[in-house]
Amino acid sequence: MTLSLLKSISPEAQKDVLELEQRIDEFTNGKADEERFRAYRLTRGVYGQRQLGVQMVRIKLPYGKMTGDQLIRIAELSEQYTNGNLHTTTRQNIQYHYIKLKDSPEIWAKLEEEGITTREACGNTVRNITASATAGIDPQEPFDISPYAQAVFEYFLRNPINQDMGRKIKTAFSSSDDDSAFTYFHDFGFIPKLKEENGQQKRGFKVVIGGGLGAQAFIAPTVYEFLPEDQLIPFMEGSLRVFDRYGEREKRFKARMKYLIDEKKGIGLENFLELVEREKKTLANQSVVIDRNLVVEPSIPAITELPVVSITDQEKYNKWLESNVFEQKQKGYLGIKVKLQLGNINAKPAKKLARLVKSYLADDIRISVNQGLIL
Repeated sequence: MTLSLLKSISPEAQKDVLELEQRIDEFTNGKADEERFRAYRLTRGVYGQRQLGVQMVRIKLPYGKMTGDQLIRIAELSEQYTNGNLHTTTRQNIQYHYIKLKDSPEIWAKLEEEGITTREACGNTVRNITASATAGIDPQEPFDISPYAQAVFEYFLRNPINQDMGRKIKTAFSSSDDDSAFTYFHDFGFIPKLKEENGQQKRGFKVVIGGGLGAQAFIAPTVYEFLPEDQLIPFMEGSLRVFDRYGEREKRFKARMKYLIDEKKGIGLENFLELVEREKKTLANQSVVIDRNLVVEPSIPAITELPVVSITDQEKYNKWLESNVFEQKQKGYLGIKVKLQLGNINAKPAKKLARLVKSYLADDIRISVNQGLIL
């Protein structure tokens, strides 16, 4: 890896990438235990495939957000290191397949140049923070949850408390009560709420915890109808500490939040919440004020000239317009849903799409939980 590439990324990312490179070298030279190396690489977004000698690399995109330049970089790396396919996931990530293990540090470094990470995309960590793909433009939303999702992502990224838990943690923010992010099937689910207090409008969240799918599906119970916004991260941190301490570690299929809060199989919800309240008193951050401007609203390009477009099948176009185009909360603007077959898009059309976005739309592409895109 070149020195110039390392110098172009943050010191934290430099340390991560160099450490991954060193661990790979130790493993390939027989100096590292396979099971320990596997646990390590997973938390760096490198996941084994059943095909011998290749890996899947998962790119972590908080609430599925990308800029046009980021999508171009992701597509270019796919062409350079693998088969040119980008696979979007229901967790709003993008995955590369058939990656050589030795190439993964360099891929990570080149992603970091555009502000993208693979850290904690897999493994027993706080996984990618998901959210409604329409957050920020949803006509039904009380407020934009994007800054809150971003703040949670930043707070727990590389955080020592969630580097080696018994199991993964999945978190979702919905933009409204419609729950388009399916919060009730997550370990942590947050739905925005407004409350009048002393003549002032306060922001907060309805909180649900311990949901999940799998062989035994659990619908997350509500633990707060209104949790003030500054208590969002302290509640999560206290809960993670309790989960880490009391959660199952030997039987993998039971090592989830949903089993820990179960009355018969775990400690029960009431006991769990009591432990969280005790834990919160010991936290360094009793309150975390989230910057509401953490996610900058994207600028909309000034359009001076539009290409001439001829619609050859008016009926087909009208059907597309009805099903894939919707009004935003911003008056006069529309959102567009892009369907990706099986969540796959080739690098070449992905780059074309990114350039169209940069020319005609707000520079804010979101991956949806159904593996499509929102423009």
